[in-house]
Amino acid sequence: MYAFRNRFSGLLLMLAMLMILAACGSGAGTEVTPGTSEASKDSSSGSATSDAKRIYKSLSGDVEIPAEPKRIVTDMYVSDLLAIGVKPVGAIQYYLENPFYSDQVAGIESIGDRNAVSMEKVAALNPDMIITYSNQAQEIENYQKIAPTVVIPYGTFTNVPDEIRGFGELMNKSEEAEAWLKTYDERIQAARTKVKAVIRPEETFSILEVSDKSYYGYGDNFGRGGQAVYRALELAPLERTRKELMGDTQWKEISREIVGDYAGDHVFLTVSVNNKNYKGDSVWKSLPAVKNNQVYELQEDRYWYFDPIAIQGQAEELADMIVKRAEQNRK
Repeated sequence: MYAFRNRFSGLLLMLAMLMILAACGSGAGTEVTPGTSEASKDSSSGSATSDAKRIYKSLSGDVEIPAEPKRIVTDMYVSDLLAIGVKPVGAIQYYLENPFYSDQVAGIESIGDRNAVSMEKVAALNPDMIITYSNQAQEIENYQKIAPTVVIPYGTFTNVPDEIRGFGELMNKSEEAEAWLKTYDERIQAARTKVKAVIRPEETFSILEVSDKSYYGYGDNFGRGGQAVYRALELAPLERTRKELMGDTQWKEISREIVGDYAGDHVFLTVSVNNKNYKGDSVWKSLPAVKNNQVYELQEDRYWYFDPIAIQGQAEELADMIVKRAEQNRK
């Protein structure tokens, strides 16, 4: 009985050693990173695949995403991805038409337009991650059925540095984010310097939009150049604008009779093709900004955009407009 137990114990020991050796051999080259799952190996090629996962702590909760996503679909965050060197495979048509990065969108497929995203097109692109600004529960659920989905609601970021760094963290590209921001800061500072050379600190700037029956006033975080005017170029708003349009409320309709209450020394006026070279009525013509030739028309399809690349481009364009107008007015 004792001899049988020894032989049996020996067999168990040999079997355990064989299992350990086999495990060591099959696991060679595989790393496990905290917060991710173990990477798999492609048996056909012998090379590591991109199956590693990590947890991203989004505002809507923890999301397990690929450690290195390769096929990203987004609705509006095209600019943020391009800025850090990531080209999505699909995006909403409206954002693909952004003139400030039109030279970078070749090869990105349209997934439909705003409020009309085609889930069939999204699924056909076989994404490994989706990034959306949607606040519609059903739409988010539909995205989640296709691929891991990160929800970043509009307004999550209130300035360009935080936004770019946020996407750098999401995509594991913080170095690329800092490199882009370095260039951004240099270009914005150059634009500010141009403006300060021709504008006195006390001069005020307003952002208005003309419609058939009224005007609309805008603040510093709702497009129409607001981010570029007030944040990037640091131009001074009217006190009324600061109080009424630079908080949770970012826009309001203004009747034609009181537009003067919202018009600063300089006015950036968003226009459509139909009201280009706007002449206005007697009230409009009486505004100091109009009389002093300090109204700058902005085409709506260029200044509706408010992403980091657009803000950078708009700030430079606006600075050039101001300098050119100042030179004209001096003649």
